[in-house]
This record gives sequence, structure tokens and C-alpha cells, in this order.
Amino acid sequence: MTSAAAGNPEIYEGGSGSVLVLLHGFGATWRMWKPLFKLLEPHHRVIAPTLPGHSGGQVMDRPASPLTISDALAIQLRERGIRDAHFVGQSLGGFCILEMVRHGLARSALGLSPAGTWRDENEKIAFMRKARAAYKKLPYLVPVMSPLLGVPALRKLLLRNEMQHGERVPAAEARDVLRRILTLTIVEDYLDENVRPVAPLPADSTVPLRIVWGGSDRVLPFDSYGQPLLDLLGLKSHVTLSDCGHNPVYDDPQGVASAILDFTRSVEAGTASRAG
Repeated sequence: MTSAAAGNPEIYEGGSGSVLVLLHGFGATWRMWKPLFKLLEPHHRVIAPTLPGHSGGQVMDRPASPLTISDALAIQLRERGIRDAHFVGQSLGGFCILEMVRHGLARSALGLSPAGTWRDENEKIAFMRKARAAYKKLPYLVPVMSPLLGVPALRKLLLRNEMQHGERVPAAEARDVLRRILTLTIVEDYLDENVRPVAPLPADSTVPLRIVWGGSDRVLPFDSYGQPLLDLLGLKSHVTLSDCGHNPVYDDPQGVASAILDFTRSVEAGTASRAG
């Protein structure tokens, strides 16, 4: 079920058990997680909010950055009574889960190709500039792309930067994603080339962490963006999802769900290590 009435931000909730919060990437909404709900809900009470500043999410009252979005989300979750949850986040959501650890809300944190670190500052600046240019073109490209998304082979081609198997996304959902991206008002704030990286977690943090990366991530290649994160967090290893892109949820929903459940089970059994 979702709620978005009377100005309340959209949030999906279903299932039962220990709380599992799913945080989507930049430009997406809670709908990104649809392929996982039926796989996760027999084991967890799944909560998937639309992040502040996004289509259907809480309106930001200050410039949007990964940090301010995380801060606004922490307040929203506390108001909902969420204070000891498993967190899973993809890209921007991966940055947010580390902030939820810092805010004291996380029982565990698993990132899917998390944003927030980089090896080369110039590469990061170039990435931001390229992303801003791409978003400026979207209003002109979406009317052209929308009918093409009805053809599976073209859908795969058009979504190739985000995932390996874009043909697995229903055409209507792909069109909805584009429509909602066009409503974003935080693009200029968010795609700031001076954005600060995620800060190291407190040295005394004992929250179990796990990092999962798509083996074919074209947006944030592991060597340039993932290894610096492992180094920052003091993690010795990560999980690779083969034949998966930056957003692996449609590429391999069973594999993503298994990675999540393997981790949350180990946390609840007390066998998950802080080191990965």
C-alpha cells in the first residue's frame, strides 16, 4: 500500500517481520523496488519511501544534496517510528543508508552500487557536468523516447546505462520513470560538482555493512567508485552481481533479493561481521 494523500510523501509498506527499508536512487521513486516486494515481504515488513525532493516525496525546504536529503529522510522515518531497521539503498539510496547508520536508525546497512565516493576528483567533476547536460536534454528527448520504449529491444538499448536488461522493465513503467524525472526540481542543486563525499562512519560503529555491486555497472564502475568506498568503510570484500548494471533490481530480482536476505538473516542470527 502507499500513502500520498493530503501532501504526505509517498511510501510503500507491505509484508511482516523485522523492518526492512528500501531507498531508491536519484530520480527514481519507491516504484523502483516493485520486482522485489513479493520476494522480500514473506520475511520482512518492507517499507519503501520516495526520497525527499523526488516525485511524490517530501518537498525539500533547503538545497538538495545527498546529505540534506538523508537528513530530511531521517526525520521522516523517526516520525514513522522507524528506529532499528535493516536498510538497503541503491546509488543515492546507498549514500543515504550510511547516513541512517550515522543517525542511529540502522540495524544493518546494505548498499547496491552506492554513490558517495570516487577515486579521482576530476572524473567526478566530469561525471556531474555530463549528468547536468543529459538532464537538460531530457525534455526534448522524452517525447521521442517514449514511443520507442514500447519495443523491448529498443527499451534495452535506451536503458543500457542503468541496467543490462532494460527489456525486462514494463514499457509503462519505463515511461512513468521518464515522466517523473521531468518533474524533478532538485537537479541543479543535486548535480553540484562541488558535492562532498560521504564521511567515514564513527570508529566505534558496530552496525553490520555489506556492499553489492553490479558487475557491468556503467554509471559508477567499481574500480573508480566502489573500491574507494570499501577503503573508506574499512571493508575487505564486496558481493558482485554478474550480468547486472547500476540498478540490478530488474536485471536479477532473485539475485538481489537473495543478497539482501542472506545478509539480513546473518545479522539476525548474529553471524554478520562488521568488516563485510
